[in-house]
Amino acid sequence: EFKSTLRTNLHTKQHDKKIEHAVLKTIVAFLNTEGGILLVGISDKNEVIGLDKEGFQNEDKMLLHLNNMIKDNIGSIFSGFIKEQVIDFSDKRILKIECSPSNKPVFLKDNGAEYFYIRTNPASELLNGNKLIEYVKRRFNE
Repeated sequence: EFKSTLRTNLHTKQHDKKIEHAVLKTIVAFLNTEGGILLVGISDKNEVIGLDKEGFQNEDKMLLHLNNMIKDNIGSIFSGFIKEQVIDFSDKRILKIECSPSNKPVFLKDNGAEYFYIRTNPASELLNGNKLIEYVKRRFNE
């Protein structure tokens, strides 16, 4: 999966919580299914953008921001399933977020609500109601 940025809206050049939410949604979906790799700094059209547009002072500040996003919106209990690193790719630096499958259901917290996502091919799908209950029973043996 590719995301152009971690937090910056490329059209407005401003930090955007919707962009952060999209990144977190993908991470949660990977954790709830078979895992996966998210590459930040690459557009959906496979164009390598890099991380310069994020506006962080340095890469450590960016990784700290990502870790705080995970802690606040997913839970630090799941950080062991997520490995992030900045890597060189096509003469630019990109962020690689590798997710392993979680052993417990993972919810994305947003404005007091919790959302459960899974990966279905190239998309993150929101599950609720009976679909959520059946998936959790099957996937996590609960």
